[in-house]
Amino acid sequence: MSWLENGQRAMMAAIDHGPAHLPNDLFVGPVERVLAGMRVHANTISHARLIALEDTFPRTLAHLSHAAFNQLARAFVERPEVTAQALTMIGTGFDGFLAAQGHADAADLARFEWLWLSAYHAADAEPLELSGLAGLTPEALLEVMVEAHPAAVVARLGPLVRDALKDEVPDIAGADAILVTRPDADVLIAPATHRMADLFAVARNPQFIGNLLGSMRELLDEDEDTVTAQMQALVDLINAGAMVRV
Repeated sequence: MSWLENGQRAMMAAIDHGPAHLPNDLFVGPVERVLAGMRVHANTISHARLIALEDTFPRTLAHLSHAAFNQLARAFVERPEVTAQALTMIGTGFDGFLAAQGHADAADLARFEWLWLSAYHAADAEPLELSGLAGLTPEALLEVMVEAHPAAVVARLGPLVRDALKDEVPDIAGADAILVTRPDADVLIAPATHRMADLFAVARNPQFIGNLLGSMRELLDEDEDTVTAQMQALVDLINAGAMVRV
């Protein structure tokens, strides 16, 4: 490890845990001047963390009010597991923290915003399209292996989130769940049914379409409406860009 890296680690330890963690030989000059400079640097870093949280969770901030959000955010960024995070990951676990503080609605909003950001930064992958399955026999179709797109997620969130999105996403207010995808450059939000959520959860690991839907015998044993609904759920996931072909 280089001297620069050692020095940076020592400085961050002192900022997060106090001057006792600052090596005596790291800076030259009177201790009082060194500590004064460290306090300025610590304030700058703390401010940057708070601003990063505000930028990451604008809907949550608006819901809580700036004063309430700031108070909660200050308590959050002082936690050891948070101070160790890079600014781009500073919001990790913020939804759980809000829930633990008794802010269930705000926690749901924060979770949605973090899922949106995670989708934005997720790995690229070519989404499966229905045209790529055209012409396959039913038997061949069941042998196609698929899995969830790395940028996609289905989340069952509370009414506050759906209400916040109702003017932007048609039919989201009464949806069973929310589908977040990024098949191309833009993050997309869509309503999802219970069947879509259940299928997507299974597809987190690679699955043959036949296994994903159930065996052909099981499908044939179901009533026609159930089979149609199951197939439609898969089609809706594919159309939303939430699946890839393995």
